[in-house]
Amino acid sequence: MSFNTPIIFIVYKRLETTKKVFDQIKAIRPSKLYLVADGPKTPQEETLTSSVRSYLEEHIDWECNITKIYSHTNLGCAKRVQTGLDYVFENEEMAIILEDDTLPDPSFFNFCEELLERYKDDQRVAHISGCNLHTNAVNFKESYCFSSIVNIWGWATWKRAWNNYDINMPSWENEDKESFISHWCPDRKSHVGIRKMFDLHCNNEDPWTWDYQWVYSCWKNKSYSIIPQKNLVTNIGIGPDASNTKSNKQVRMYPKVLQSISPKLTHPEIKRNKSFEKKYYEESRPKLIQILKKNVKKLFNF
Repeated sequence: MSFNTPIIFIVYKRLETTKKVFDQIKAIRPSKLYLVADGPKTPQEETLTSSVRSYLEEHIDWECNITKIYSHTNLGCAKRVQTGLDYVFENEEMAIILEDDTLPDPSFFNFCEELLERYKDDQRVAHISGCNLHTNAVNFKESYCFSSIVNIWGWATWKRAWNNYDINMPSWENEDKESFISHWCPDRKSHVGIRKMFDLHCNNEDPWTWDYQWVYSCWKNKSYSIIPQKNLVTNIGIGPDASNTKSNKQVRMYPKVLQSISPKLTHPEIKRNKSFEKKYYEESRPKLIQILKKNVKKLFNF
């Protein structure tokens, strides 16, 4: 039995992480699969990008409508995601999006599919997150809550929401900036960082990321994100080879735990859960003990 909601799989040059994520996609046998691939930056990368594309094409062994959205030149992360999703949503009303380092639990797919259908005509909802970085912040009994927090490690959305997206976010220039961010982001430290990123990408002719613009689009249109009670997606690509989530050391999984959610979803009232957001941001801050340990190591050079 195939899975009917279209899947968008965004890949580049990392074959090993691509294989792991693809295994989860392959297990549900989607009837529609969009492969979005960027081109190589250098001649040396051409072998890597080609090997990723070849692997995927050779291992789609079920009946599937495949659309290959391949670039021969390197568009960069921001433009590749934007143009790829633009193409998909010219043809689809809704879709689930995974990147080559976002490993989903199998329950992620049905979670997204049910909620895509449930809220397909509800303008108050723009985004379905698969990732919950801080499940210990959960203060609700339902399967998910509505929030201003927009996580993009495994997500889903609708054509109606993506049509509001503008990678140049020109309307930010005339926004009441402090009031706008204060409303949507209650955490002062995060508030400052988001303000800087919005300022940086407003009318930026060479954007290097696409996700802050998507957050702005959701907020600008007074739309909520859905955050699951459990963490349904983990990042397996944090390390030296990452495009954005770079780290000197390879991180096996972040968050460390990948969870399942019951297929019998319980649904909350469509209302922003501000108390969850407050706790979520608190959990995002470095804990005092971690700061002390780090400073001690610096002091004694070990």
